[in-house]
Amino acid sequence: MSYCRKCSVGVAIALLAAGLASDLSAADNKPNELDLKTERVIVFKDGYCLVIKRGTAMADKSGEVFTDEVPDEAVLGTFWAVPDAGRLISMHAGWKTTEESVDKELPCRETIEILLANQGKSAKVELHDKTLYSGIIHEVLVERTPVPLAEQQLADLGLASHVSLVRPAAKRPAADATASHTLTTIAGGNFILRTDEGDVLLSSANVRSLSIKEMKSSIIKTAKTTRRSKRLSFKLPEGGKQQSLSIMYFRPGVRWIPTYRVNLGEKAGKKVANISLQAEILNEAEDLVDVPLDIVVGVPNFRFRNLPSPLTLEATLRNALAQAAPALMNNFVANNGIFSNSMYSQRSAEFRRDAAHANDAADGGIVNLPNELVATGTQDLFVYKLPKTTLARGERAAVSIFTADCPYQDIYTWDVHVNRKDIEASPSGAGVVSPLTLAMNEVWHQIVLTNTTNLPWTTGAAMITQGDQPLSQELLTYTPPKDDCRVPVTIAIDARGSFDEKEIGRELKALQWEGANYARIEKEATVHLCNNKKTDLEVEITLRVGGKVTNTTEKGIIILGAFRAEDWSNYHGHPAVNNGSTVTWKAHLKAGETIEPKVTYHFFTRH
Repeated sequence: MSYCRKCSVGVAIALLAAGLASDLSAADNKPNELDLKTERVIVFKDGYCLVIKRGTAMADKSGEVFTDEVPDEAVLGTFWAVPDAGRLISMHAGWKTTEESVDKELPCRETIEILLANQGKSAKVELHDKTLYSGIIHEVLVERTPVPLAEQQLADLGLASHVSLVRPAAKRPAADATASHTLTTIAGGNFILRTDEGDVLLSSANVRSLSIKEMKSSIIKTAKTTRRSKRLSFKLPEGGKQQSLSIMYFRPGVRWIPTYRVNLGEKAGKKVANISLQAEILNEAEDLVDVPLDIVVGVPNFRFRNLPSPLTLEATLRNALAQAAPALMNNFVANNGIFSNSMYSQRSAEFRRDAAHANDAADGGIVNLPNELVATGTQDLFVYKLPKTTLARGERAAVSIFTADCPYQDIYTWDVHVNRKDIEASPSGAGVVSPLTLAMNEVWHQIVLTNTTNLPWTTGAAMITQGDQPLSQELLTYTPPKDDCRVPVTIAIDARGSFDEKEIGRELKALQWEGANYARIEKEATVHLCNNKKTDLEVEITLRVGGKVTNTTEKGIIILGAFRAEDWSNYHGHPAVNNGSTVTWKAHLKAGETIEPKVTYHFFTRH
């Protein structure tokens, strides 16, 4: 029989792993270990989710069942276990150290292992100096030493370092478990050959060839896995009977992002927008296999979301989604929840009327919702129920939510914000200098979408197209059924505006406040907006100015407010002496027509 002294280590370990997986599978099936399955995951837009699992097991004599599937993150106060029948006495979380070992017959890799495997047999030994010996392999002088398996050897087997070689995939521990693996090796170099002339001590390193009848080329080695993992134990009143538990916890790591496609067109001579909503789902928490998902419009109030439950055995709560997609999560925080359901304001582009007058369909709006999707409302949250989904940790998915046709209108808006630079007059009261600049001089083309469906539109990114032509990407804000929302499209190049003003009155020492004299300056401002397009336009002009507007033309609506610091630069006076004013005009401009509304206002400046 021929023998190669340079057997591959990787081959030996591969054979070991294949055998041990089957040998130890039975040991993993403990009667009182819960067979947990994820029943539902409720996903919110802020990167958190509620996980609901159910497990069954035969309780031991003391009424205890357990699971090693402990979540690595759960929020304080949200980790609950509820039995289907009876009550739960206690839930205990701790670390458990287990050892698994098995003897396996593996190919010999060294001469000394061949000698040990054939101990007691007759052999002919030829040394490197051509000396020949014949006799019985009487004794092999070796010691057995456990040697850690190298990372590269684990990688060659397609296993991560924290996963046991001998544990079947279905029973692998959580990612936070730690495991060490060793394989017994044979160390030694000498053996005793019993010959007719007596016992001879030989070195295996000097053996050139070895002849043995019916040579055995394999040897028994021991593989051991030592694992330290989390364990949750549940104490129930009755032992020795089948028990079923529901486990729920709120954790970070799963998030959904709404994205819209708004395609502008016409039907029966009316402007119609085809709106499609899809949910982009990010999973950085745990593997989901054939699990129903609920995605929620709205963000729940979980006060202790940044505090870990002690039952997870974690010192700090790690936000996995923030680590996996920091730009995405930082954008959410930096913009005060840009994809939350809060109302946008401050720009005429982003407001919703208190009551929209939509052309309601008889059935409350037609929405092409997939058959497997169901939409329901719960308290102040709205839930879309998605079909069963398989999404491994680290994977992403996009799921279509609905498609609907809704009416829309074009509107052109101009936000005129006057920023005044207030410079104190000289002590002699020679005069007051108050130059102004426009913070923005852009006319925006926007669309007004009317939600004629019976479903709310959650805040999300919207791509606006007209046929195959992309127009823009903007933010579609939260819009309940029968309400309106505005979405900016682009800056209009054929509708331009200008602003000018003149002083029409000045009164020095018109007001005294906290020992300081203030001059009253009265102004007349004119806003010019011209429609250079070949079609008629619906326009809306909003003027913001520091001071009190007292009169306006063109049926402008005046709203007086308190002093606003953003209306002034280098302001020296007391905020109480000046108002902030907003005036809004709406008009229908024919092609080539110009609107020139005017306002009269005054403000006070210290001198």
